[in-house]
Amino acid sequence: MYKIIRSKYLASESLLKQIVGAVFEHWQLLWVLLLLLIAPLLTMWVAPNIFNVIINNFWYQLAFLTILVMLAIAVCRKLTDIFSLRKKEICITWCQMSILIAVGIWIIGFMIIFNTKSHPRYAAALAVIGTLTAWIFQDTIKGVVAFTHLRLNHQLCIGDWIKVPKYNVDGVVTRVSLTNVTLYNWDTTTASIPTSVLHSDYFVNLQKMRDGKTYGRRMYKTFIFDTGWFHLLSAEEAEELRSSEDIVRYLPKEEIKEGMLNAQLFRLYLFHWLMNNPHISQQPSLIVRWMEQVEFGMPLQVYAFITDTALSSFEWRQSQIIEHIFMSIDWFGLRLYQSPSSYDVSNSNIHLTDKAATYRKEDNL
Repeated sequence: MYKIIRSKYLASESLLKQIVGAVFEHWQLLWVLLLLLIAPLLTMWVAPNIFNVIINNFWYQLAFLTILVMLAIAVCRKLTDIFSLRKKEICITWCQMSILIAVGIWIIGFMIIFNTKSHPRYAAALAVIGTLTAWIFQDTIKGVVAFTHLRLNHQLCIGDWIKVPKYNVDGVVTRVSLTNVTLYNWDTTTASIPTSVLHSDYFVNLQKMRDGKTYGRRMYKTFIFDTGWFHLLSAEEAEELRSSEDIVRYLPKEEIKEGMLNAQLFRLYLFHWLMNNPHISQQPSLIVRWMEQVEFGMPLQVYAFITDTALSSFEWRQSQIIEHIFMSIDWFGLRLYQSPSSYDVSNSNIHLTDKAATYRKEDNL
């Protein structure tokens, strides 16, 4: 019977029925509460004096209050799980705040019961107990503050994709409570972190980008070029580039001039090619720039935003762009830097001869 009522009412859209179903989910606490409520009433007809003794007993009042608060918290936790599945953000917030209110009622009730049944000299002991309790539950208090801050400022919702680099967390939020945030990571694992972490430490919410509410997903790549292949274009090289349909489609012929640096021309070509790519957003930034030279060569940085923000689509488009860069590098007589391997050393085309060695391809053929 309990299972039938529980399943039927929890699946309902009515909030009242959902509460009833959550109460029946924790029928053990409900039975204890009913027994505590009915037991004194049974004695009232037999021995009214015993009834008054039970009602005014410190431990009875404390037990009744504790069971009532435990049932309220259990119901709110169950409703939080249901509302998390249905992504009812307002209901989740109210459930968690109800838990906080229930705990506050228990503390206030305990103090009232303690003060009415104890000698005033125990007030100091009560203050010490309160201090120790605050110290023990300081993380919970921090979580409450963090939860309130995150919810009021709409910084975290069910279904949001977040990253917490400090804890190596990268996934989708499945549950938010006063003390913990549960996530389903992209590597199919589940993680739970304290809510206070998202208030005190750095985290990134990528949901707006994922939903297409930003300019796109950032592509940030750096390619290191071997400066030994940088040279000024000869007349023949400039004419050959002007005759290439793949190049002049994005780079006007008049910009290809004799005496230009081939690295400069490649940078201009790549920038124009990215501008004309339908999967690249020109906002907020589209940058192709040479960075400070390092010991390995000259880094070329590509900073752009791809409009396909889904993980698989983004990686596919990014790979296509990188592959095009690799392909077009050869058109301009350039070469990426790569540390020599044992194979490179054993198959080197540089020989100890009277003729000076060069890294230029056309001179080695």
